[in-house]
Amino acid sequence: MKEDHGSQSLAYEGTIIDIETIGSYCREHKGDLREYKDLKMVIFGYINKQGWHIYCATGIEHTPELEEKAKQLLMTLRNERPLYAFNCNQEKGVFFHRLNETILMKELQSKEYERKDEALRKLGIVESYGDPFHTNPDPGKACMRAWESGDFDKAVQHNRACLLKEQELLLHGRGREPELLNSTIKGNSSRSLNASFQPWTRERENWVRKAWRDGNMVKTIAQDCNRTPKAIWMRLQILEEIPPEIPYTVEKDSFTVRDLQR
Repeated sequence: MKEDHGSQSLAYEGTIIDIETIGSYCREHKGDLREYKDLKMVIFGYINKQGWHIYCATGIEHTPELEEKAKQLLMTLRNERPLYAFNCNQEKGVFFHRLNETILMKELQSKEYERKDEALRKLGIVESYGDPFHTNPDPGKACMRAWESGDFDKAVQHNRACLLKEQELLLHGRGREPELLNSTIKGNSSRSLNASFQPWTRERENWVRKAWRDGNMVKTIAQDCNRTPKAIWMRLQILEEIPPEIPYTVEKDSFTVRDLQR
């Protein structure tokens, strides 16, 4: 496994994660986590106020080793919250399908489908940060092709540049709660359905169940799903994760599975 590490001393809270993947999107599932189920992670990188750390699989046969390393790092990074990513649904989808991990993250995109270079230009930032694919119309695909051809150095350089660029976005005040992955209703215009009125899907229920079993608070799960804590509590009761005889109160917003085990 190829590694790249660097140090810095800045003043902000949290950790930014950026991964590089190969494979294709499942566009027939656009709008939910299944869109990312066929992607394979080949680089895992993160940056915080102390520095950056990047891990790159040096061949498809080494991706299981990278996945195991990522699982270990994510356990540690739970203590370095909030976690951020640019288009965080991709990171969350890959972690869910490849690592069986439910990770709560904040979004560095200001709107869906915003490009990273577009976001930086709005802030007057045009620096390449050493990205070898800075002038390429699609740097992500260029990175994927470089990795597949064995040019791991350039792939790592691209990931480092992404982390530094995303750090700039965070330092300029980016970082919001992600929109719920959902479907849209079509008419004269398309608009996202209010999450509170969307039907529960089995995938979303499995996601909530796992987030609960992983020790996340009710209000944290609710925030990431764009639903109320009461709705999450009631859904967990339906899923038989919380006994039905325990009523919801606002004090339960901070409950975790461990509170029920006491």
